[in-house]
Formats: sequence, C-alpha cells, structure tokens
Amino acid sequence: MSTMTTRYWCLFICLGVFFTEISSQNCNQLRSRLHEANLRNLILPMRNMGSTIPQQCIRDIIDFSLDSSEENLMNMINELQGENAKVAIKELLQQIDLIFKESHSELAWDENSLREFHIGLHQEIKNTRACWNTEVKRGTKSRRGQKLQFTRLRVKRYFQRLRGFLKNKEYNLCAWKIMQIQIRECFEWINHLNQRIPSE
Repeated sequence: MSTMTTRYWCLFICLGVFFTEISSQNCNQLRSRLHEANLRNLILPMRNMGSTIPQQCIRDIIDFSLDSSEENLMNMINELQGENAKVAIKELLQQIDLIFKESHSELAWDENSLREFHIGLHQEIKNTRACWNTEVKRGTKSRRGQKLQFTRLRVKRYFQRLRGFLKNKEYNLCAWKIMQIQIRECFEWINHLNQRIPSE
C-alpha cells in the first residue's frame, strides 16, 4: 500500500471515529434536548390558539370528550417504560407532524409559526430515529417485539381517530381548536415518557 493511500485510510478512520464520538455525545444529550424542544412545541399551540374557546365550539368539545379512546391511550402511556416509552415518543412525534400537514385553512397559524413547528418536529424525529434503535420487523413473534408493535399501533389508532374527526368536521375552526388541545396533551405525555427513560 502506498504512503498516500495509507494517509487517506488514516484520515478516513480518524474522521469516522470523530463523527461517531459526536453522534454518541448527541445521543447522550438526547433526553435533555428533547425536553427543551418539547417545551418550545408546547408554547406554539398555546400562543396560536388564543386564551378562550369560541362559544360555538363547546358542543363539539363535549362530544369529542365523550369518546374513551384518549383515556385508554393515556392509561397505557402511564405504564410505559424504557423501550416502549421510546417507541411511543417516536410515534407521537411522527403522528403530530402528520396532523399538522392536513388542511390548514382554519388553523389560524401564521406561516412562520407553522414552519417553525414543522422544523422542530422534523429535528426531533430525526434525532430519535438516529439514537433510539427500537425498530422491530413486522410479524415478529418475540414478546418484546409484539409489545413494541402494540404500543406503536395504539398511538397510530388514536391519531387515525383525530384525523378522521378533522376530516368529518371539514377542517373547521372548532375541529382545529380541539386538535390543538389534544396536541398539547400529547406533548405533555412525551414529557412524562421522556422522564421514564433510563439514562444511557
């Protein structure tokens, strides 16, 4: 092997070690960075939805609250630990991002707020995917794998209901008010789940 080739290989290996260390440091700080990002994400819906609920939305809010699926999901989330908590956080972030890609005609957020919100979510999703290896192949028969898939499925089903509600209400103002209340709760769930993940 020539001297020049040897130098290239040494440089390549050194760069690999350097970026691996950076990645490791980022992952070690993921929980604290996730907490900070989550606080920012909580502020945006609060800032944009206003301090009061329009009178015409009260009936819709009551009807929505009669469904027990939120309570069932909350009960499950309150019991999650470790890997299952990570799976729930990853799925919550992805599903929140999907919700805010629906029709925004009545959302009443300015474009800068919406863009800031999406950028923050995408960064969180990217970081959790890179640092939390919780992927399980579909159809796995291990108890661990089935439990992780069940957690992911429960979160997805809850958000399918939310998207169905938005669609049925034709993405009107009241539907978006309710969605923002639900999304705030989801970020609070993420905070609770994040606290139950052991330090690595």
